Amino acid sequence: MLKPTAVVELVWQDASGSTSATTIHAPASATVIEIDATASALASILVPLTGCVLIKQRIRYIWVPDEPVVASGGASILRAGSFFFKTEDDGPIALIVVRAIKDAVLVDSGPTEGYAIDTDNSDVISFEDAVIDGMVTNVFGDDAIELITAYLQSRV
Repeated sequence: MLKPTAVVELVWQDASGSTSATTIHAPASATVIEIDATASALASILVPLTGCVLIKQRIRYIWVPDEPVVASGGASILRAGSFFFKTEDDGPIALIVVRAIKDAVLVDSGPTEGYAIDTDNSDVISFEDAVIDGMVTNVFGDDAIELITAYLQSRV
């Protein structure tokens, strides 16, 4: 069975024009006014922690399983990989965060061992190709055209 839940996205922009979002979940039983007030309060608390400005606050409702599904892959959701893509006409980058990065896609030697994502890995190349060949853009609608770099954002 499925149940509704609310997703709040606080979209931030840095001095280069690049953006990223802080995503939080809220109970679907709360009203939009309550969720919006909580998100605004959280955003005001986050401002002193970041060099970005808040450019968008979005609330959307999605359906999720009643009972969470447990993955068997072994990697923690906290091990986030950040993939930075160049966009057409040198626009602001496109950032895609992938959760539960496996050790198998990390560089295994040299100065970036254990935290850089191996851009020569066949699975990483397949992902890069899908992003570039697909309809993936940054928040301004600029097409992603090239993977610049990728690394393990969180090493938990």
